[in-house]
Amino acid sequence: MLKYALLALLAEGPRHGYELKNAFERMLGSTWQVNIGQVYSTLARLERDGLVKCREVSQELLPNRKVCTLTEAGRVALAEWLRRPAMPSARLRVDFYLKLLLARRTQAVDLTALIWQQRQTLLQALADLTPLLTADDEELRLLAEGLQLHLEADLKWLDRCEEAFRASIAHE
Repeated sequence: MLKYALLALLAEGPRHGYELKNAFERMLGSTWQVNIGQVYSTLARLERDGLVKCREVSQELLPNRKVCTLTEAGRVALAEWLRRPAMPSARLRVDFYLKLLLARRTQAVDLTALIWQQRQTLLQALADLTPLLTADDEELRLLAEGLQLHLEADLKWLDRCEEAFRASIAHE
């Protein structure tokens, strides 16, 4: 996904790695931090694949900077990716889902406490979204609303898990 985000950001004009990192994080309201090494390794693969072209630009008193531009092949690849529907994330590859299932099987921790801690984490994440939900930038507000809906769904799922675990304990 980062690959296509970088291609889209380069469609706006030439940029170097740190500009791309900052633009990416700003675009997502700092809800997704990206490692600068990941940006540069992705740019190297994009350049290898002919999707971007990079050149070194000398700077006074600073090391040379590598500035990248989108190629025509990069524009085509980006447009193709944007046209394809995104796959729903119904794979449950979230740490907590696995932790909960394993905690229940191993009985290594108190499930009620585990769920309570996760609920607190989700509630804090919801609170952290407040500035984005009231941002002037419509894209950031839409992003925040999507995140809010996901977090609220996770909270409802926690309620359901807690009910199911209580019912199974009552039947034992």
